[in-house]
Amino acid sequence: MGVIDTEVNAMLERPAVFADLINGLLHGGEQVLRPEDLTPLPLRYGVIVEEDGRRKAVEKTGDVRMKAENDIYSVAFFDETQTKVDYGMPVRNMLYDALEYHRQVQELEKGHRERGELKSSEELMSGIRKEDRLRPVVNLVLYLGKEWDGSRSLHEMLGVDRENEKVKELLPFVADYRLNIVPVRAIKDPENYKSCLQHIFYMLKLNEDKKKLYGYVNAHREELNRMDSVEISAAFAMLGEQKRLRKLVSRQKKEGKEISMCKAIDDLILDGEKRGREQGRKQGERIGEKRGQERLARLIIVLSENHKDDLIIKAASDSAFRRKLFKEYNL
Repeated sequence: MGVIDTEVNAMLERPAVFADLINGLLHGGEQVLRPEDLTPLPLRYGVIVEEDGRRKAVEKTGDVRMKAENDIYSVAFFDETQTKVDYGMPVRNMLYDALEYHRQVQELEKGHRERGELKSSEELMSGIRKEDRLRPVVNLVLYLGKEWDGSRSLHEMLGVDRENEKVKELLPFVADYRLNIVPVRAIKDPENYKSCLQHIFYMLKLNEDKKKLYGYVNAHREELNRMDSVEISAAFAMLGEQKRLRKLVSRQKKEGKEISMCKAIDDLILDGEKRGREQGRKQGERIGEKRGQERLARLIIVLSENHKDDLIIKAASDSAFRRKLFKEYNL
């Protein structure tokens, strides 16, 4: 896991932020899920499987995992934060889901056997009872990049000729798995979110236009300044400014100053303007140097054509004399 993923996940591990993400994405901002409904699940998870008479563990590590229990639903929510496209993501997430469902089956079986509740041959073979039900798994891919150009389902990864009539007959019998990709740069209706996510998603939409971004910051300074260091780090990671932010934070800590969201953005914009001016100055110098070299080359050609080779060395070493010749030969 990279630094960006870690910073974003540190924010999402907070029940209030995670509940807000789910309410905004799934319920249009309606407060269906409350922070107190969430319980963190272990990030490392797996199951014991038997193969050729041997028992072995199959384990995976996730990013953020929460169990949601309230009077509306009982769900396991997974989040996989991606800064880059994973072209094998449908298979990877399908395995995560399968492991969780298998774990739930094993948990049910363990309870039934301890209580001696399995009676029929079907129950003894299955390890669970007919009326047992599993907790749904909702697996989200929080994508921080610009465009997801990979497959969005297992079927998209299959190497088959979809125009072939026999393949069309085959595909309905091939189980599919669909990704739930959440492209944070294209989040619709940021107002559906009530936590720091609302401001982060608005800033992501405005990030390409620094004037509009700064206007938004000025209009929401009070709310933005309530964000703490975890939320600020996640915001700038998603905005793609985490490296410059770390430099600014380090500088301000040395100066004994406390970092705030608005101050960080102010400093980043000022730093960006300063860098822009410096880049412009250097580019101007390079252009000026190139033009000066071209001008001197033309002067040397003119002097050579007029058989004044004795003036070439002096023109190259004496700027005042060179300017005089430029004016004389209209260069």
